[in-house]
Amino acid sequence: MSPFGSSSSPRSSMSMNPRRSNKLIISISMPCTLFVASVLAMLFVNYQMMNNYSIIGTRSYDAEIEAHAHDIPRQQSHHADNSQQRPVSAISTSSSSSLSPLLIKANSINSYWWPSASDGGGILGKIYTMQNPSDCTSHSTRFFVWRSRDRVEQDTRGLTAFAHAGMSHVLHAFTDGDQFNLFGSRVLINEDALWPMAKGCLHGPETMECYFEPLTSCTLSHVDAITSSNATTLVDVHDEYDRSIRTVYSSRKVWYRVTNNKYSWTKLPNEKEHSQLTLTAALIAYYFRPKLWLRNEIDKRVRQSIPLDLNPERTVGVPIRRSDKCHGHNITGSAAGELECPALEDYLDGLQKFIQFDPLIENVIVTSEDKSACDEFLQLLKDNHPNLRVIVNVGDVQQGTGSGSKLESYVEGAANSDVIASALSSMHLHLRARYFVITSKSTWTSTITVMARVYGFATEVFAIDVGRNHNAFSGLAREGCSKAKD
Repeated sequence: MSPFGSSSSPRSSMSMNPRRSNKLIISISMPCTLFVASVLAMLFVNYQMMNNYSIIGTRSYDAEIEAHAHDIPRQQSHHADNSQQRPVSAISTSSSSSLSPLLIKANSINSYWWPSASDGGGILGKIYTMQNPSDCTSHSTRFFVWRSRDRVEQDTRGLTAFAHAGMSHVLHAFTDGDQFNLFGSRVLINEDALWPMAKGCLHGPETMECYFEPLTSCTLSHVDAITSSNATTLVDVHDEYDRSIRTVYSSRKVWYRVTNNKYSWTKLPNEKEHSQLTLTAALIAYYFRPKLWLRNEIDKRVRQSIPLDLNPERTVGVPIRRSDKCHGHNITGSAAGELECPALEDYLDGLQKFIQFDPLIENVIVTSEDKSACDEFLQLLKDNHPNLRVIVNVGDVQQGTGSGSKLESYVEGAANSDVIASALSSMHLHLRARYFVITSKSTWTSTITVMARVYGFATEVFAIDVGRNHNAFSGLAREGCSKAKD
């Protein structure tokens, strides 16, 4: 969807025509019957795993998953097109180290999946280790406290804008302001203050932890008081400070310090030669680790929206970001518009270019926080591509804004939690696409594409940018590298 949304009606997957049949044709002239049978069996298993993901749903595997699926209750999909109901456990990838992460992911085509920080290893596992020290009380465990802006209740930043701020603050903490080689790293911890999108939270405090796992296992009781001689406060993001001091409090400015040596804290050699795309996606994945109740909500929505037989390799994602992102909007309480929003026909043109490139495309996932734009684009699809199966975010609130301060004000009866669940469900849907039509001026659609490049279900990702931006992050979305191009 967009920073928040897609379809509010139960039109989860609208298939105009039957899907093309997939056929595996093998020509064999070898006389050895046993060898031929073995080869055929291996090819069939590999084919099923790559194209249908159904070979994994065997009784023995489901039984093993059931034994480990303690995070999220087993549910059955209620998707209208799911005539073949099979139990699929929406297990947390942290629930068992005995199952192959690839099998867990493959079995989650139409259920919740997110990369595991605690036992996934790699750069995401390193972030987890850095943020969860063995002894939070030790004087050698140093902190960087992320403070909210002044008048935080009026902060209009959306989900991914906060995630990008969090990503930058983590890098500041890990490198101690680009001085890791001299002073080591710090643990990032949140100030205990209102998070605008958590107003009225029924699942915890009115902070980020209403929705997401804490950034660290340490608590504010472990940090030095702001008035302590062992603490210092930054007035501006570029302020220098005494790095021997144990606790540093961030400035309250909207911006954040830019870290140049982003990999120094990993101690990997040749730190400038490692992937910024991989690091960016891992930091966002760490930030967006949903609480159990939210995982259940995302799981329910993904099951209702994604068909069991969806093939990510043949799927286009169209996350349309409009409403308050556009110049000249009149949405009270939202952030000012940032771009001339492209015509919906431009999105259609991008889709058509992908279809010309890959005639095997058969699915398109359409989401948006703007219901009218979403409905209009769905009609364009019906008129121009009736053979495509259209997938939307079933139950999406589509609140008509991506701003975070007054989300509950835009749709009658919708709570902030509904909006956040809708937004993240849209992101999860798009992880199951290979091709993307985006506006990179929107951090929402760019973030979706970046996450799909690293953690998506398809083997490769292509993006067409119909609303171009000119910065490193848009380059990551478009090309998978940070070089900004026109």
